[in-house]
Amino acid sequence: MRRGRWWPAAGAASVVLLCLGGCGGGGDDQWKEPAKGQAEVLLRTGDDNGGSSGPAWLAFNGDPDGLAVGPDGKVYGLSASLAVIEEDHKARGILDNEVHGTSGLVVLSPNSFVVGVRGQLVNVSASGQPRTVLAGLPGEPRKLGQPVPAAASAKDFHLSDSPVEPFGRRPDGTLLFADGDVVWQLAAGKLTRLYQAPDGKGDAAGRGIAQGSAVNRSGTVYVRTSADGSGGRLGDVVAVRRDGSSEHLAVPPQVAGVTGSTADLETTWMAGDDGDGVYVRARDDSAQYVLHVVSGKADLVAKQASGSASDAQCKEGYSVDAMKLPCKMPEALAYSSGNLVMAGNAPFVLKIAAK
Repeated sequence: MRRGRWWPAAGAASVVLLCLGGCGGGGDDQWKEPAKGQAEVLLRTGDDNGGSSGPAWLAFNGDPDGLAVGPDGKVYGLSASLAVIEEDHKARGILDNEVHGTSGLVVLSPNSFVVGVRGQLVNVSASGQPRTVLAGLPGEPRKLGQPVPAAASAKDFHLSDSPVEPFGRRPDGTLLFADGDVVWQLAAGKLTRLYQAPDGKGDAAGRGIAQGSAVNRSGTVYVRTSADGSGGRLGDVVAVRRDGSSEHLAVPPQVAGVTGSTADLETTWMAGDDGDGVYVRARDDSAQYVLHVVSGKADLVAKQASGSASDAQCKEGYSVDAMKLPCKMPEALAYSSGNLVMAGNAPFVLKIAAK
């Protein structure tokens, strides 16, 4: 693990997206950086990129298990396989069978990745070396809702049987990952509990942590809690500070361009920003949204109205208005240096200039 720099996954990143600027769309010279508020296709997942058997489709088209910007500034996606988008706007496969059944993604280097699999946190290598177990003892999993210790030996502790999702790394190299109803920090072989979802009565009973947690530059972690396995409400998102103190994410009652109550939006993914806020992918019956939430305020960054999706209208080399997306909004979200990248459950990877 490199020390002194921070490469978060599925969230904020401070590096420049090298493969997003000055690159030829689809191998030609059409690519131009979208202006603020504009969106453009970074990669088509089918067509001349290998179709349904190519790395673009396998890593970026299906249900997303991880999306991250690596220390090299390139975009990495994890679904049925793990791939990276190269500077020519084509996907290069990295791992296939080795990542089946995994969840979450932290990119340590172009050759080293952290994922979760069957109650363990593991390090996998593009060079074909055996997996290295970082945390999680095989055997009987711990039960959700039972208190966990404040600290434990990483390789001697039973994680839950829920998906283990690594989602970020602190400046000192500490890894962050979700484990059922707990967010753990891992450093030097030691687990430290950062947050455990309440197992109380009423609305707080039996809540777990849903997919798509995030950490921002200031170190605040954002988790989506849900009692029924769904994405949960935006008003139920919990912000957890470095010291472990937590509170529900403060959101305004209404946001211009959003129908209904902001707190009642269903959240599906999050990405920390380069300050003390978070980007949220959310939806209601009328539209899909991306919101930027910071200090109790929220701004609409992107919107796709229900029934407005025509994927042919979004293509490489042509920018569209992010507030009036004419194509399907992808599911997963990553942030780096003023830009959002979205992928999953859509036939393309989308880049949005948020700043």
